[in-house]
Amino acid sequence: MDHAKQHEEGLLANVIAEQLKHKIQSMEYKAGDRLPVRKLCEDFNTSETPVKQALNQLAATGLVVATPKCGMRVRTFTFSDMKNVLEARLMIEQFCARDAVLRVRRDADYADLMRGTLEESDRCYRRCIESFTKENFIRAHETDGKLHSGLVGASQNPEIVNLYRTLNTHAGMFTSFEKHTPKTLQQVIRQHDDIVGALLLCDTDGLRSALEMHLRSTLQILGGDG
Repeated sequence: MDHAKQHEEGLLANVIAEQLKHKIQSMEYKAGDRLPVRKLCEDFNTSETPVKQALNQLAATGLVVATPKCGMRVRTFTFSDMKNVLEARLMIEQFCARDAVLRVRRDADYADLMRGTLEESDRCYRRCIESFTKENFIRAHETDGKLHSGLVGASQNPEIVNLYRTLNTHAGMFTSFEKHTPKTLQQVIRQHDDIVGALLLCDTDGLRSALEMHLRSTLQILGGDG
């Protein structure tokens, strides 16, 4: 296969992956639904290669899973799944808190990046409060992911960053749409402000405490006992 065709198929795979992601997040494809390659090829009027590449992309982000003899299915996110991921997130993010504080002290650009990411996240959450739609909610959680990933990235440790990425920490958060209210989203804004506030004040203990409060609160919203 020539490079031009590979490039074209790669671009098409990206498009298909985005469309499938939207269908999953909007619940058009529900948890447990099969995603047969042949049917998707018909839907997107394309060959198997870009479809398989798109499904592999979504598998890497945790939205779909491969099942023996059944191919790909939309992942089912249980409360237990979410709890396990949130607890792993807390462990990693708290571990990286010291590195994030040290980086703020020596890198003004990083401090500006985190400040700007917080502002973007707050705007998205306020927009969601004003218009509580699934689309706005998903966008808010995308910026939420950027904020938390920015903390972990401060470690500049590729093994830690990759471990955090493979947790697919925000993959299933769209499923919490029905658990949230405008009041709980206001709470998220305050908690994010506390997290970045402690970071910019170079308060490592305060940052770790704010992270724990935020993630434990998220567990309670999702229906656990925190």
